[in-house]
Amino acid sequence: MKLRLKTEEFTELLTTVLPAVSGKTTLPTLSHFLIEAEKNRVKVYATDLEIGIESSIKTEVEKEGACTVPARSLTDMVKALDSEYITFKKITESQYELSDGNTTFRLMGGEKEEFPVLPSVKEEETADIEASKLKEGVEKTIFSVSRDESRYVLCGIYFNINTDSLEMVSTDGRRLSYFKEALTEENGSFNAIVPTKAINVLDRALPGSDDKVKICVSASESQIYFSFADTILYSRIIDGDYPNYSQVIPDKPTKSIIADTKTLLDATRRMMAVTPEKFVAVKYRFADNTAVLSINAPETGSGTSNAKVEYNGEEIEIAFNPDFIINAMKVIKSEKVVLGLTTPINPGKITPVSDTEKYIGVVMPMRP
Repeated sequence: MKLRLKTEEFTELLTTVLPAVSGKTTLPTLSHFLIEAEKNRVKVYATDLEIGIESSIKTEVEKEGACTVPARSLTDMVKALDSEYITFKKITESQYELSDGNTTFRLMGGEKEEFPVLPSVKEEETADIEASKLKEGVEKTIFSVSRDESRYVLCGIYFNINTDSLEMVSTDGRRLSYFKEALTEENGSFNAIVPTKAINVLDRALPGSDDKVKICVSASESQIYFSFADTILYSRIIDGDYPNYSQVIPDKPTKSIIADTKTLLDATRRMMAVTPEKFVAVKYRFADNTAVLSINAPETGSGTSNAKVEYNGEEIEIAFNPDFIINAMKVIKSEKVVLGLTTPINPGKITPVSDTEKYIGVVMPMRP
């Protein structure tokens, strides 16, 4: 095995795959990259048995071959070299050399057969989704995924892909985030709960906001695959039935408060200056086109703040976790939001005024 690589491209390749390397494992091979070189292309793969990433680049392959090498060591070595090109080659059955002509590193490696078998991509049902839409869906749902392992089915984002639409949903039982986007092409229909770790890795690996970049998504009974450019992200699917989220979203709130997004967001943030505690409620009183926010933290102090809103209905006072309100509102692009309420004990519904932004945030009230 012998390769001549462009340092910058190889660094980017390793950095793309590195997040799938297992941090703590009893299987040493899971801390390795699997590197395969053939036909003027080198492919790098890593997995922690929950997620896997493979990616490849074109390069000069002088001698084909495959091996496994310690992932973080190889990445650090490549980053330490400053020449435009480097060589990577096999020295002995268990030793490999990395060199730029001035600096030479050697590292121990293993055989391809020692590495877990790569999963095969299933393509019975697939969907092509614009990268920008997928990134927006992640941004608008990732913050309300549950971290409670005892409710494992909630520890991921639920994807519901239909022939003409994408729905992404997350909830931790106290709040819910819902995102929907139309798809321009007819696709297959399937659904899956994708674990948080895979979502975070996907978000970092996705291209930027270029609408022309399409992500091919496909799923089997136990795996979901996101494929783009020369990269494939594999992830196991969380087994279980996701809650019926349509029953949680308030259908027709009886009170609709229209507020400037930034104004209400800033007012809520000011209340959090009273205390760093995350579970101290902020009370919102709406009447006479005014929102009065207040907080009382016995150990640190209290505060109030007024903000103009559009609401002339019956006065209502309700308490929310300010973190939940902030997280929901800061992902809304519309200049104005609608806060839909019914009673002080029913959940609040946060939506953008703009019809083009298909997002709903649902927040359960707190005891003031």
